Amino acid sequence: MAGMLCLCSGCSSGSSTESSQAAGISSAVSADSRVVSEESEVSAVKTPYSVFSYVVKEAETPAAADASVEKPLALGEWGMAAKYCTEHNYYLDVPVRITAIRRGAAVNNEVRELMAQSEQYFFEPSENEEYAIAEYEICLNDFSVGKGGTLCDITAFITGEDGEALALEDGSYWGTTVSCLDQETYFYEGVIHSMMAFRIVKGCSDYLVIAGEYGKTQTFFKGQ
Repeated sequence: MAGMLCLCSGCSSGSSTESSQAAGISSAVSADSRVVSEESEVSAVKTPYSVFSYVVKEAETPAAADASVEKPLALGEWGMAAKYCTEHNYYLDVPVRITAIRRGAAVNNEVRELMAQSEQYFFEPSENEEYAIAEYEICLNDFSVGKGGTLCDITAFITGEDGEALALEDGSYWGTTVSCLDQETYFYEGVIHSMMAFRIVKGCSDYLVIAGEYGKTQTFFKGQ
């Protein structure tokens, strides 16, 4: 069974949805560190803005669609996912969508460089794996952040199309979570663009990206 990608403590792989989801924490990674809306009233606690994420220009709160394992969302469609709120010590639902998924040798190098920038360990993929980057947007307009703001991360998991750990041709199982990179930039509101990085079996497109905390509100996206 392939190893898990997780830069957070306590994560492990397994053969069920719970084992592949329970310990995952997502992250924010961005290829374009310089795109920040000058017209937006949203500001980060730190300046300059993070090299990983930025505010989407003139973005309004989107309408989210229902999704399930049987009917996952396509790229560009908004769903609702639970994000932990430190201000109230419970989970709040926020709109989130995946806008693109990139993978391959070039992405491997991109993830390696991004992890080096954030001073985190890069887990080399096996010969049967490669990295993928899912660009996503998360809307924080109705999210309670208090005076300190909030990170733009969202918990996410990679599973098979049935929502369970991905079954491989040799009868083994494979699962992973997304990586955690942008842990320094805090936002107050707005739609934030960022990226999630994860390992995936080469040539495999029969998988789901599940966003939202396990046991709470989750939304489902078809992998590519």
